[in-house]
Amino acid sequence: MTMEMPGVPQKKGIIAPKIYSEADIQSEAERLNNVIQQKERWDIEICKTIAPLTLEINNLKKEKDVFIIAHSYQTPDIIYGVADEVSDSYSLSKAARDAPQQTILFSSVRFMAETAKIVSPHKTVLHPSPEAGCSLSDGINGQDVRNLKHKYPGIPVACYINTTAEVKAECDVCVTSSNYLSICEKLPGNKLIFVPDKFMGKHLQESLKGKKEVIVYDGECEVHAVFTGEKIRSWRERMNQQGIELTVLSHPECDADVLEESDIIGSSESLIKNALELSANGKKDIMLITECGTAERIMAESENELNLIGACVMCRHMKKTQLEDILQALKNPKPEQIIQIDQDIINKARISLDEMFRLAE
Repeated sequence: MTMEMPGVPQKKGIIAPKIYSEADIQSEAERLNNVIQQKERWDIEICKTIAPLTLEINNLKKEKDVFIIAHSYQTPDIIYGVADEVSDSYSLSKAARDAPQQTILFSSVRFMAETAKIVSPHKTVLHPSPEAGCSLSDGINGQDVRNLKHKYPGIPVACYINTTAEVKAECDVCVTSSNYLSICEKLPGNKLIFVPDKFMGKHLQESLKGKKEVIVYDGECEVHAVFTGEKIRSWRERMNQQGIELTVLSHPECDADVLEESDIIGSSESLIKNALELSANGKKDIMLITECGTAERIMAESENELNLIGACVMCRHMKKTQLEDILQALKNPKPEQIIQIDQDIINKARISLDEMFRLAE
């Protein structure tokens, strides 16, 4: 494998877990080492240092009946150590809605935890890292959407799920990277406003050319904006010289020149599924154009030989949450870790999410 991966997270020292026996720690460390499937980066000694945290978190979530949800961009110790559900934004919003537990802990960035509260307003939603924002959701607010609606009256507004509750409340429908193309095509009229991702908006403009005019907001994901088509062409050329046929999988938050150079475009969950299918069919040389967490999941979940090529980009916001934050929020949540949204905002934002569920299913 030639993909460069980020280092293992360093402990913050904000909370001390319970003391467990050497046998319990050894057993848990072996479990972690086995499920994470990165024997060098996450070796048995590193797994021993996090084992007390995962043991206590797993005990507490059962004791308090808490459902832990983690986005695919979270670190492997969270995903495979303590999470009950791991996926992309669309699937996780459904999981939060449908979970029988009355308390949801969302290991992710802030807007995702807000989404869980919108679809399940009667539940307590915990977000361990209130400071974990998102360049997309932080780049637009409700007034920005109202300004667009005033400038283009009567035109449907579709918002990417990477937005705050306030923004969702101003939109007609919410979409994700797995359904934005199909949902936007179904919207009435021959025009639509798409916020906030300009790269997804460009892709939408190209896909709906001749069918709808798409008015696009000027926002971007700081992770996916780093990738360029030139980097892909350079890697393809290098691999071709070595007799390697490279398959490029990209997230639609990337710019148009990246998508044009890609073999497969899809949501995080779709990219994972495609990579696993490719490796199962003997196509092991894969370049992933997305956040590092997707690569970590593929490495953990593939039963076949893989050669992940290139360099992923780490989301600094997603990586703010660590096991210690989750344990602290479970034991004694701070006020800012409990998602609170005005009921009027919830009611309005719920309309856009319900419309997404209706059009996507």
